[in-house]
Amino acid sequence: MYSIMASGLFFGLLVFSFFFIISKFKKQYYLAPLLTFITALTIVLYSLFFVRGFEGMGYVFLAGGIFLISVLGTVALPLLIKSSKLTKVSIGDKIGLFVLPVVFITTIFVVTPNDGEDYWINDQGHMRVQEGTYNHYSVSTISEGNKEIFLRLSKEYIGKKIEVEKINQNENTEVVVNIVEDENNPAKSPFIYIGLDEINEPLTVRTTEGKEFKSGPEMAN
Repeated sequence: MYSIMASGLFFGLLVFSFFFIISKFKKQYYLAPLLTFITALTIVLYSLFFVRGFEGMGYVFLAGGIFLISVLGTVALPLLIKSSKLTKVSIGDKIGLFVLPVVFITTIFVVTPNDGEDYWINDQGHMRVQEGTYNHYSVSTISEGNKEIFLRLSKEYIGKKIEVEKINQNENTEVVVNIVEDENNPAKSPFIYIGLDEINEPLTVRTTEGKEFKSGPEMAN
């Protein structure tokens, strides 16, 4: 999410710069931070009413970066308009009116909140291994009817961490994870919460080496 926030700051600078150039023509400099704020608000509304759920959180973080630029722009505006060079319309400004939108649109195709994936990581970390801890996963329904897979590993995976390699959504859902070394947690075993739009049964959860994990109810039986 921090990378998305950083992208929001970059987008915010582009948006603020574009509207600041427009405000020079009208001599209404308050338009720059105001329209930047409206841009951030529009993205938030889009995430709430159209994207929804956990997928929409990326858009909220993106809007947060743009909103921060609108606040900083408001604070810096009195200093900006004191400079005659900055308030005078230059050839560079006229070029910027065409270049900035092109850069903005091009960057959108490179940076998207969910990176084009149909899954997301809700949480991951490590727990101390207790007596009776075993490898298993469980499935639950979360916000907006989305699904969540909780994968917990036992003592044989102490000092490891879980990375999602890929998720195949064909006739059935297959979650493939990669188990790698983690020197920061030498005495704990890993867990991960993976969110998905949907699960096509039968669900398979396995490692890249082919080891399959069973669900909690299967282990109980």
